[in-house]
Amino acid sequence: MKEKIDKTRARKYPPDLLIAMFRKAAALRNEMVEAGFTDNGGAIHSAERILNLLGLRLNYPELSHLNNLRSFKNATFSVEAWELHQAGDKVLIEHVAPIRHLTQMAIDKIDQKLSDAQFKAFVKRRYKLVLLSPTETLRLNRQNRSKMSRDRLSKAGIQLAARKAAHDA
Repeated sequence: MKEKIDKTRARKYPPDLLIAMFRKAAALRNEMVEAGFTDNGGAIHSAERILNLLGLRLNYPELSHLNNLRSFKNATFSVEAWELHQAGDKVLIEHVAPIRHLTQMAIDKIDQKLSDAQFKAFVKRRYKLVLLSPTETLRLNRQNRSKMSRDRLSKAGIQLAARKAAHDA
């Protein structure tokens, strides 16, 4: 007989541990860059991964994995993606702030000696996910794949859906 999984169980990596590990990854990334290695070469990859995990824990604590966003009741969809999702078609997960640029900004915050609480607040404010249609994702990537901007989605002609959560319908 299968055991029922407790959705409220403690996660493998709590936020405080992830922040401590991000600090280590940021220091390693900075050392690698100083030694002549680049972010594209891999200097930033551990920091990106840890920031992704931390952002999920802080802003989407109900999700055990990023890919579960598609079925998350409070997920943000574009208008186009919501229609596709309702029809059972494919939608893609996109970081509102490109993860590489967000990670670079987060490392700068660590270098500025932010406290854990200040760093946590920064990540909560900046780490956002949205579900887009494949054509919107392509359009967004052509326009701006790597830099954060307040109007990144709207500049690509993407409108967010105003919808009731599935449990409210």
